[in-house]
Amino acid sequence: MNRIYHPRSFPSLLLTGFIFVALPLIIALGSSIQILDGLAEQSEVAVFRSAGRIDTCRKVAELLNSEERAARLFSVLGEAEHLEEVTAVHGDIADLLHQFAILNSDNALPTLIEQMQAKENHLVAMLTETSHTAPERKSRQEKALASYGAIGALAGKMEQVSNSLMVQEVDTLKEQVQHNKNTMTWQTSGLIGFSVLLVVLFMSLINKPVSQLDQGIERLGEGDFATPIVVFGPRDLEAIGEKLDWLRRRLNTLDREKVRMLAHISHELKTPLSSIKEGAGLLKDGLVGPLSDKQVEVVDILDNNCSKLQKLIQNILDFNMAQAKEMPLDSQDIRVDVLVTDVVADHSNAMLARNIQLQTELLPVWVHGNPKQLKTVFDNLLANAVKFTHDNGEIGIIMKKKAQMLRLIVEDNGPGISEEDRAQIFLPFFQGGQKNRSVVKGSGLGLAVSKEYMQNNGGTLRLLPSEQGARFEVAMPCSREETR
Repeated sequence: MNRIYHPRSFPSLLLTGFIFVALPLIIALGSSIQILDGLAEQSEVAVFRSAGRIDTCRKVAELLNSEERAARLFSVLGEAEHLEEVTAVHGDIADLLHQFAILNSDNALPTLIEQMQAKENHLVAMLTETSHTAPERKSRQEKALASYGAIGALAGKMEQVSNSLMVQEVDTLKEQVQHNKNTMTWQTSGLIGFSVLLVVLFMSLINKPVSQLDQGIERLGEGDFATPIVVFGPRDLEAIGEKLDWLRRRLNTLDREKVRMLAHISHELKTPLSSIKEGAGLLKDGLVGPLSDKQVEVVDILDNNCSKLQKLIQNILDFNMAQAKEMPLDSQDIRVDVLVTDVVADHSNAMLARNIQLQTELLPVWVHGNPKQLKTVFDNLLANAVKFTHDNGEIGIIMKKKAQMLRLIVEDNGPGISEEDRAQIFLPFFQGGQKNRSVVKGSGLGLAVSKEYMQNNGGTLRLLPSEQGARFEVAMPCSREETR
């Protein structure tokens, strides 16, 4: 589809699609009009032909009545004017029957017309014959007048045949209407189906570049600056795709520069900070001389804040490296329950000091990942649970395995996470509105770093709904080493 059709602009693609979709419908409309015009013409011809037959039969019957009346008057009165009238009507009947026979040469009427013409000619000949004696002429005239009954019967039969022909033409017209109706139905259905196919085709032509732009923008929003943005379609949309790809390359460059800058800054900050912490340690240990109580208090504050600053710098660096996908993964098989036990041991003093009860349900499950990153994830989740759980509270760590997937849940009975904070809980530097018992305020990077680490290791981290406290779930595939 890349080179089959390349409109110059998106509006031209829409216009072309409209024309192509409307064309089969226009063809269907034109064909239907043509079929209806043909039916109307056939109906008109059939109506005029049937009406002409009936009218001719009626006129023949009227002329025969006139001729019979004149003939009877001539037979009774013997006046020449009545015989002249018979001769004139006879001529009109002959002309009318001749035209009628020409117009109906393709049916049963010509035979009846020929019979009527023969009988009527014979009748008139008998009336006008003068070679016989008066008594003989009288006898022949009476026989001629008696044959009007047979001629009238032929006229009635002609009318019946005309009515039958009219019924046949109506039936034929009905069959033609039904045939044309079926033709129109199939033709219209086929053209509408073709229009639907064209609609699907042009929807694909329209949606594909728009979808490519949408996917490219989503990847940029998710921080994927490595995948090129390519758009096939109208040239104006391809130009937008090229601009987005330029923006991707520019953002990729800026992102790498940001990583290098933060790495440099963190290194530059760590060196003097380490010196300050070492100096504070020397003062705290009394290696440079005894300190007063006030001085010891100041040194403790200095040492604690140095530790806090070191951890904050390391968190910022870890988050930046995790987003940039530049931290070496160094994956290996890990026994998750052992890793969780190590993390619990690191927080046992804090939980003991506040009388927090820990309930664990651990399984001997193996996964494949980076042990340092996974330990950071579990450490952040447990640290948050300890931080936000009230004194004498409870924390639970539950491991489940289903369909070769590990699901580890960390839950507490603290104040939980408000509805307005749930959508932002994994954003970097977001700390929410809940208060905690820790004297050292966090950096707001723990959950953001944990989510990035889980994605790096092929797993997920999500916040589960809960009636009380917070519930976080870590999910990742089990490794083959689980069967050990």
